[in-house]
Amino acid sequence: MEGVVIRERVHFAAFIVLLLSGCGGCSKSPAPPPPAPVMAGLAPPKPFLEGWEKPTAALFLSGEQFGYLEPCGCSLTQSGGLARRASLEAMLREKGWPIAGLDVGGTLKRSRRQDQVKFEAILSGLKEIGYKAVGAGTAELHLPPDYLLSQFSEGDGIPLGGLLVSANVILFDTVDLGVPRHYRVFELGGKKIAVTSVLGKQGAEEVAPDGVQTNIKVRDAAEALPEVLPKLQEEKPDLMVLLSHGTVEEAKALAEKFPQFQVVLTTGGPEDPSEKPVLVGNTWVLEAGHKGKHIGVLGFYPGAKPPLKWELIQLDNVRFKNDPRMDALMKSYQQQLQDLDLARSDELLVPHPSGDKFVGAKVCGECHKQAYAKWSKSKHAHAFETLSKGRKGQESTWVSRIYDPDCLACHVTGWDPQNVLRFESGYLDQATTAHLVGQQCENCHGPGQKHTDLERAFKADLKSVEKDVLNAARAAAKLNSATAEKKVCQNCHDYENSPKFSGNFKKYWEEIRHPWKD
Repeated sequence: MEGVVIRERVHFAAFIVLLLSGCGGCSKSPAPPPPAPVMAGLAPPKPFLEGWEKPTAALFLSGEQFGYLEPCGCSLTQSGGLARRASLEAMLREKGWPIAGLDVGGTLKRSRRQDQVKFEAILSGLKEIGYKAVGAGTAELHLPPDYLLSQFSEGDGIPLGGLLVSANVILFDTVDLGVPRHYRVFELGGKKIAVTSVLGKQGAEEVAPDGVQTNIKVRDAAEALPEVLPKLQEEKPDLMVLLSHGTVEEAKALAEKFPQFQVVLTTGGPEDPSEKPVLVGNTWVLEAGHKGKHIGVLGFYPGAKPPLKWELIQLDNVRFKNDPRMDALMKSYQQQLQDLDLARSDELLVPHPSGDKFVGAKVCGECHKQAYAKWSKSKHAHAFETLSKGRKGQESTWVSRIYDPDCLACHVTGWDPQNVLRFESGYLDQATTAHLVGQQCENCHGPGQKHTDLERAFKADLKSVEKDVLNAARAAAKLNSATAEKKVCQNCHDYENSPKFSGNFKKYWEEIRHPWKD
């Protein structure tokens, strides 16, 4: 099938509940959650879509989610998450708005087994809130082509179903596989919306470099689009949208070359883009930013001048609560991670640069009694508990993350947090490595097996250990504030998880500092 056209009328009063939603077969759309109360110290919530009349059709436009199924729980004020996006969708549907979604791609950050599970969860969430297409970007195409093909079916009954779209990406040198689809046409509010997607030159070089067999072929976008455009136009759509997964400059050039598209949604811009559209001829070039922090709402008003309205909405925790549909999705996702036991996967296993092994905080505390006592009362010592229980007030709805490598990396001992990799002898699970639960000494001072062995040997027999060797081991374990600030703490307390940390290091350092010599 050269290009699959889907004619479907969007029903606004009911949803098809996904199997993983856990809603017991209920077909009724949940009532929109009320806005969250204003948190102390935050400005009053800014009204969104203020002054907008009900559009004939409205589109959610998004992209470059980079694996952020939710905002990390470490930062209460972090924006984003599918649960808040679903909350906004529920509010608009309650007002009678016909709404669907389009995503330019970039759903993931990595391409491991966990990311495959996350990919399916993200697409399931997007389908639940009415998305009709996801562009085949570099993140999607870093997943194995045979895996992408395995997720496809003629109907829309499984997560991928027909969401992945591209006019210039071909898998296995076969144009009629149906993955990705060349385009989609769907009805919304009584109007036809046509959408296709292209991958830019840099992305093409990344996923299908010259001379390398990848089972992926990427044609030049300017050559592929003229073949798809006539098929789109045969459907006589009321609105045509191009998803351009490339640079902003490429998007502008495509908008100029193919003015048939009234809207071009692009990647390649900043994390927090300008809220204003760029006009290229009569085409609106739009950006939605990164990590799902914002959602763009495009209103379509046929006959009006201009026929489009655009607003970029920040998905904050003040105006948007978690939609229960996405809580159910998170529960299913975490259950899959538990079933797969990914924390034990050899895919994540790497040797520690020092060649040393982890022993656990209690062993450190045999000598460093005051430091151990200080640590025991710190939040670091209870980091694992937040994965199982959540923050205060979240207990009733919290879904445990104790099997999620993305979360474990900063809440247990013996992992590389930035790359989400497990060091040899690092934490595996509560049953096997209970001594490494929590954010412990060795995550900052390095694994302590050699240091411990030397100290014990020295204590047992002063002559059995060379003093220079012992002193070198002691020096290697020391950590001053300057090194901690620049090279250690930020591995977990980065901008995403601790946005206030970098400007307040001295304050936080005092909370954990332990200068005593026992």
